[in-house]
Amino acid sequence: MKTIPLPTILKLIANPERMAILLQLLDGDCNISELSESLSLPATVVSSHLNRLRVDGLIDFTRYHRIIEYRLVSEEAAAILHTVRDLENKRAA
Repeated sequence: MKTIPLPTILKLIANPERMAILLQLLDGDCNISELSESLSLPATVVSSHLNRLRVDGLIDFTRYHRIIEYRLVSEEAAAILHTVRDLENKRAA
């Protein structure tokens, strides 16, 4: 697994749509249709963000026939996202 510079991770997470996608992937593997539906974003937008996240090394995918399942592979990004989620939960409480 390649090491991704922290500024790159933070820049990718700073986009609200990419953050929402990453938070969804933090809970488990998803395909484009599932992400598009749960986030109320067009599939083309989700696909574009997934491509960027994959190229930069935060996510990877597995192909099951015609279905592509995406997963979060960056431990550094996962740690940051867990912190973000914890902060959101504290604010909501």
